[in-house]
Amino acid sequence: MKLSKFVLPAIAALALAACGNLSKVSKEGTTDNPVWPDAAKTTFRHDGTQHGSWPNWDNVRQIEAGMNKDQIYELIGRPHFQEGLYGVREWDYLFNYRENGEHKTCQFKILFDKNKDAQSFYWMPEGCGPKKAEPQVVREVIIREVAPAPVQTRIRQ
Repeated sequence: MKLSKFVLPAIAALALAACGNLSKVSKEGTTDNPVWPDAAKTTFRHDGTQHGSWPNWDNVRQIEAGMNKDQIYELIGRPHFQEGLYGVREWDYLFNYRENGEHKTCQFKILFDKNKDAQSFYWMPEGCGPKKAEPQVVREVIIREVAPAPVQTRIRQ
């Protein structure tokens, strides 16, 4: 009997921990108040000296509403925090990047709807993250060929 007094609360606590959504995520995959995890508690570490990953920004730019978790996983990898085991509809990432030679970090949050399709995306600080790809400048080069003037031959008579 004493064992059940401890076991049941422990199981309940583990079950709640397994449903790891920090933000209150609606069934449509939105929130009015995104809650951010502590960047120092990322589970994605390199020997303890650096947290998060250095993403391929072209991959990050491809993420859009309607993608499923597998598609996002293929583009940017697993989430960087302990998201939980069951009913997870929130993924958080910590990205490293350089701006004007300075090392910076940026958090990225993805919220999923009840069907586990991505619907909402947030950045902290706001405005960080991949910049829009610079449009490729196509320069039109006009090559003019200068043809020699026709040679007029004079015939002496």
